[in-house]
Amino acid sequence: MRSKPPKLIDVSIESIGSDGIGVAKVENRTVRVKNALPGESVSARVLRSRKGEWLSEALEVSRPARLRVDPPCSYYPRCGGCAMQHLAYDSQIELKQQRLLDELSAVGVQPLVVDPATLGPRLNYRTKARFGVRLVDGQVLVGFRESFSSRVSRMDGCLTLVAPVARLLAPLQRLIAALSCPDRIPQVEVAAGDGSSALIFRHLEAFTEPDQQLIEEFAHTHQVKCFGQSGSVATVRPLSASARMPYLGYGNPDYGLHFQFFPTDFTQVNLAMNRMLVNAAVNAFKAGPGERVLDLFCGIGNFSLALAASGLQVEGLESVASAIDRARENALRNRLDGWCEFAVRDLYDPACQDLGRAPYILMDPPRSGAGPNLQRWVQLGATERVVYVSCSPTSFAADASVLVREGFELERVGLFDMFPHTAHVETLGVFARRW
Repeated sequence: MRSKPPKLIDVSIESIGSDGIGVAKVENRTVRVKNALPGESVSARVLRSRKGEWLSEALEVSRPARLRVDPPCSYYPRCGGCAMQHLAYDSQIELKQQRLLDELSAVGVQPLVVDPATLGPRLNYRTKARFGVRLVDGQVLVGFRESFSSRVSRMDGCLTLVAPVARLLAPLQRLIAALSCPDRIPQVEVAAGDGSSALIFRHLEAFTEPDQQLIEEFAHTHQVKCFGQSGSVATVRPLSASARMPYLGYGNPDYGLHFQFFPTDFTQVNLAMNRMLVNAAVNAFKAGPGERVLDLFCGIGNFSLALAASGLQVEGLESVASAIDRARENALRNRLDGWCEFAVRDLYDPACQDLGRAPYILMDPPRSGAGPNLQRWVQLGATERVVYVSCSPTSFAADASVLVREGFELERVGLFDMFPHTAHVETLGVFARRW
């Protein structure tokens, strides 16, 4: 029978993981300590055990490291929304860059140029989040999960969310407390565009007529669109009059573009960084006017339309049919439908190995990476240049090794700090064929 971990331990932090969590050893057991830095001696509360490791958080630091800073948020570190507010920002960036380079080195890929990290707003940047909801001693909590726990943080605001959404947290708690089934609402998703916001209430019981009225009043008072979700994403439906015109929007003035999206659509959560990322991706192509570019995992057309506005002929492919519908609508709205074509394709399906001749490819795949067809895409398409946007250094490195084996070199790679104070690493890699 396994013994329970102690509640409190004193440890010396030996290193910091790529996730921003401190690492220590106690009797040959790994202890991971949030809010702790290498060289520090800390008193830590053990929260749980997982795969033989003790997961904990620092309560007291007797010897603060030189790189320690005061976190800007009063809910840190208990709130699990951020992992590195205690670490100087320059050191956060160094840690992320090192993780990216270590992943590439592990598969034998050496970039010719490592660009300086591209930085943007450090606070009030986040336009999307999923909050847990919990009824505790008669009080409704709405917030991110606590570190190493399923418990919901006690928080009335958030410094990472864009201000219009952050201001909704306290009134949202009061709204849910007033509903007939506060204990049957496990989560609320938030999404924001340039000028409007939306809430999606996941609910396990149907809302009553009085509930509907309270939600409508909340939506009107706070100028937010409210939706309900009783099951899968397909069950999302309007709960307020404003939600019957369901789209949110964001602009990319660098290309004179405006996008509409449904709150459940995938969009980059940091709009300022998204503009910089799109600019860098478009500028990485050395293609002449009218040349064909494949935009794989194209979503709602975030990159496609910028490429088209630059004079390139774009074909966007994506497995999510609703995203393709939105991409077509956005192309038409921006008068670029003559420069863009969009189609639903499962790019992981072996049937999608041959996408036709594609000298230029842009891809922004999910965390799992480009998938098993990458090698055939560049072979059959006689591809000369690949611009790869990634949210996972591990899958990016694995795909980079495939491209190198197929005769490409990693011409340049750079980090875009899409999620400051977290361990998330957003990468742009540019691959050019060398033979």
